[in-house]
Amino acid sequence: MLKKKERVGLVVYLYYNRDVKKLASVGDVIYHSKKHRYLQLYVNKEEADSLKNQLSKERYIKKVRLCHIQDLDTDFVGSLYRNQENVII
Repeated sequence: MLKKKERVGLVVYLYYNRDVKKLASVGDVIYHSKKHRYLQLYVNKEEADSLKNQLSKERYIKKVRLCHIQDLDTDFVGSLYRNQENVII
């Protein structure tokens, strides 16, 4: 049976949009903003730190950051409950 691998997102800022093709072999390109010249790349969690250091040394990359979307709380149950103290009428 297949085991689910932990994945983490990397946000890679580029100097030129033409360099996206070079990063397609590194991981899965999920989103590419042509206007702001960045892309979101998903890689295995074990390889993320070494890959971040390796990519930051490349000449065609401005900056590499970890995506913190996994750290967000996605438990929305009970978040619609109104406290009497915070109600504006």
